[in-house]
Amino acid sequence: MYKFLDETKSNLAVDEDTGEVTEAKAVIIPIGSRVITPKQQEAYDELKERQIKREMRRKIQDELGYFYFVMREHKFGNISAESAARLIYLCTYLNYNNEFMLTEKQKMKKSDLQDILGLCTGTTHKFWKEVCDVYISDFGEDGLKLCCSEIVRGKLSDTTCQYQKVYIESIRNIYRATPPTKHRYLGYIFQLLPYINIEYNIICENPRETELDKIKPLKISEICDILGYDRKNIKRFKNIYKQLVFDYRGQKERLFTFFSYWNEDANMRTCINPHILYCGSDYRKVEILGAFVQIK
Repeated sequence: MYKFLDETKSNLAVDEDTGEVTEAKAVIIPIGSRVITPKQQEAYDELKERQIKREMRRKIQDELGYFYFVMREHKFGNISAESAARLIYLCTYLNYNNEFMLTEKQKMKKSDLQDILGLCTGTTHKFWKEVCDVYISDFGEDGLKLCCSEIVRGKLSDTTCQYQKVYIESIRNIYRATPPTKHRYLGYIFQLLPYINIEYNIICENPRETELDKIKPLKISEICDILGYDRKNIKRFKNIYKQLVFDYRGQKERLFTFFSYWNEDANMRTCINPHILYCGSDYRKVEILGAFVQIK
């Protein structure tokens, strides 16, 4: 409790418990009013901010739907881009026990892969050869199980690692809308995970940067180099991505967009649709940047 040192000069008061002297001002407070100290106000503001963030996360999940996690530093470099796309799609069938499920009660078996993936026998065999015991293990009658700790469905056990959220419904829609001959272009997206900015989904040098003006976008030619894609075919690269569209809530959207503030290829930025994957604070920031809705 504070007491003024001099009632005629009410600018200094002493804390009767600690003896600390501080500047103060006498005010008239109606009986029944609640007095809040600066520390209490600060604690209240922090609580309010946490509540707003929780509400935002809840709203994002309601709008984007169910998801699973992939470690952001994982490059899928030990399998082809085509197999990366097919694996990402297959993981939309995971339950919370790392089991691949056809339905809530029916387990997926190796013999189901060709039908689920929509591939021919030879391509299915090639896929299985790449992912067997690297990402997926076959337990016979007990079905297929995920054996890669860097893909997680459910609660994260290690919260120190950074993960990307992959949205199940949109992944299914884009996979089913893309012919197998174009699957590698879906897979490229996931091979670029370490370069995708956490807040704006821009493919860049500094993916952890949260201020838009400080992001250093990678040129399309640099992206091609990372993927091992021939720079001579950049025009084809861009045209194919303009054709890759999927259904999102009744409208067609692009998987990938190219944009520039100055309309020059040198300043061209590349951005991933946040309805496919996003781990930032508000996916609407990305929607504003990129024109993902297909123009009819």
